[in-house]
Amino acid sequence: MGKVLRMQHKFLSNWCRFHPDDNTHAFRRDLLMDQKRPASHTLARIALVALLCLALCGGVAQAYELILKAPSQIQRGMPLVVNGTSNLPPGISVDIVLYKSGHVTEELARKTVTLQANSEFSVVFDTTGFTKGVYKVEVPAISGYSYLGDSVTLRVIEIIDRSDEIVFSAFSSQEMDGTLDIDGSISGLANSGVQIGVTGPGGEAVFGPAYVTVKSDSSFSTEVPIKGPGQYNISFTDAKGYIGTIMVTVREKPVATTPPTIVPTTNPIVSASAFATRDKPATFVVTTGGPGTIRAFTSSGIDWVIEYTDTDGKTVKVNEKGSVGNEEILIDTTEDVLVLTVYPYSYAAEGDVLLSADGAAKVETSDSGTAATTPGTTSTEEQSSPLPAIGVVAAVIAVVALVVIRRNW
Repeated sequence: MGKVLRMQHKFLSNWCRFHPDDNTHAFRRDLLMDQKRPASHTLARIALVALLCLALCGGVAQAYELILKAPSQIQRGMPLVVNGTSNLPPGISVDIVLYKSGHVTEELARKTVTLQANSEFSVVFDTTGFTKGVYKVEVPAISGYSYLGDSVTLRVIEIIDRSDEIVFSAFSSQEMDGTLDIDGSISGLANSGVQIGVTGPGGEAVFGPAYVTVKSDSSFSTEVPIKGPGQYNISFTDAKGYIGTIMVTVREKPVATTPPTIVPTTNPIVSASAFATRDKPATFVVTTGGPGTIRAFTSSGIDWVIEYTDTDGKTVKVNEKGSVGNEEILIDTTEDVLVLTVYPYSYAAEGDVLLSADGAAKVETSDSGTAATTPGTTSTEEQSSPLPAIGVVAAVIAVVALVVIRRNW
């Protein structure tokens, strides 16, 4: 520091020699005063001069503001809309990245926007197929640009999945009959309503969104007119927001090329009845008596479903007549026994179902243990008499008694 001051003094002396005016002497006086001040004061003045030189020569780097906006919580399957504003120069490209938070951060999607003169931007992320959990959206750093301290470049979002609140009881694969059956229940919505919307195979709106009544047992039911087969998406929403979406496939109803051939039989129509609900179906055992064709049909009054397993091991469900007709199936079988399950289509329905079979030898419920009968006749099963067994036991007792008596004598 002393060397610096000596150099300043020498410079001042030479300057005063050639510039003998009052300003020069004042400048010399100030410099001499600096020599008497502490070294820290002199260093501060030198640093200040250096900063002023940098500002005049190269300018100060400019910081920009960027504000990212996103909802803190959304339902799974709903679009995630991310908006933002920035005073970055127009024409700058900005990346918005969606991550899955966890032990390891996983990048799920990245979208790039080019800033316009209005300083605003917006992107949309599809959350279909995402699991519930914590996610985040972020604008990474842009090379050559810095952000002000009050900038917001990261937002945390929680994705909620409420689809497990829906119990969809209608068939996920339905035959094309002009209507789409929508039945089920939603916990927590008893005696209220649920908003249902249906979109068709091309994404077109088919129904609603409109509210459907939820009964006291939390069940709902409606039929939506449709014009053709394909995949239909059914969305459910309540006062809390989006709940979930169910997909139902509607297939063309098969057209028989030739009318089914009913093999005439000499067996009478036999039947059996049992109580059935949707949760506790009635199970019937049909004794066929050998290979042949069996026609089985239910009673009417309730919309029944007949379910059985075919020869390929696949489960077949038949529900075509509704509550006004007898549900009916025609089965070509080589088995001696068929097992048929019958239950009401609606969870709210219950009652006794009569299952009859034409071409079978016998129909009985799986837990009855007794054969069904033909109307007007009575069928009984032969039982072995217990008398022979009783006679053997009595004879053994008599022999033992005789032996004891003879020994006592």
